[in-house]
Amino acid sequence: MKKNKYIYIILFITLMLMLSGCKKSESVNAPKSLTTAPTATVIASPTITTTIEPSTTPSIVPTTESALTLKELSMEAYEKFMKNETKVSFDHLMPIGYTEEALYKKGSEYTLSEILDVITAYYFKNTLNKKIKNIDYSYIDCGKDGVNELALRFNGMDIYDKDDDSTLVYIIKYIDGKLSLRYYYETWARSDSTMNEYGYYQSGGSNGASNHMVDYSLIDKDGNWKFIVSIESELDMNQLAWSDELGQVPKVAEVKGISAEIELDTICFDKDDNSSEVDNKECFYTFYVYDNNGELIKDASLYTNSVYKEIFDEARVPFITPDEVSNMIAEKEEKVLATAEIKEGEEITWKTLSGNMFSDYVES
Repeated sequence: MKKNKYIYIILFITLMLMLSGCKKSESVNAPKSLTTAPTATVIASPTITTTIEPSTTPSIVPTTESALTLKELSMEAYEKFMKNETKVSFDHLMPIGYTEEALYKKGSEYTLSEILDVITAYYFKNTLNKKIKNIDYSYIDCGKDGVNELALRFNGMDIYDKDDDSTLVYIIKYIDGKLSLRYYYETWARSDSTMNEYGYYQSGGSNGASNHMVDYSLIDKDGNWKFIVSIESELDMNQLAWSDELGQVPKVAEVKGISAEIELDTICFDKDDNSSEVDNKECFYTFYVYDNNGELIKDASLYTNSVYKEIFDEARVPFITPDEVSNMIAEKEEKVLATAEIKEGEEITWKTLSGNMFSDYVES
């Protein structure tokens, strides 16, 4: 009986161990619960590389504002100069006296009072007068680019004679932070020079009773003087007798019994546009014929089949027609940008500068 009891105990223990193994096996193989939170997957953010595309916009864009800034700087400099607070340079263009001496020192700059000291000492060297009448000024626009230049006019310079209303005009430009003289001219009894609001310049004068000269030029937007043409007109053929090249013209005309008046024009251009030397000229001749009443004879055949053509041919003086002259002048004007708009600009309007600060040089 006792032996059977032990057998039953062993069987019971064995049965219990078997049941325990089955439950453990079910626990391992059981499916995942749907409510179980899934394991979070961390996805690394991609690295973003910023690429800077080259700009298609220019680094410096010219604007109206920049032009106005230059204009404002120019105006400020001109106003300071007329208040004797800044100086002007003569390195670009040096005024020369009648004896070819320079009036100023190269490399030096001058205030307005110092300029007045120089010009009064020079122009009034041989007179009792030591003061100019007054100073005028105007703002002009050479080349019509919207940036002003300063025109300064000194009145009562006694160039030809005392109280002859002669003047000296300086054209001053603001360039690279400094003031620079760009052009100057005189007017007096036998010389009439004018410049308009856009820098177009005409100068006419008498070289004698029958001889007249006129020049045309331009100051461009950069302040550079551009010569266009000079025309010298001689109305008395007898005056040509002293010329080596033209001396035969009056002699041949006399032989042919020509009584009508012949005007001979000498038209000169610069050979080199970069030079303004007096002898750097390329000259041509043309002529005009007037009847006994002084009226111009307009006839194209004068230059192709006439006694006047014979006169110049026999005198061996080459000539071109007035139409050819006009075309050549038009070509030169186009080259230097002397447009119709610039040529037709208004006359300069002058204002008088107060002379109180310059009473040592200007009449009160």
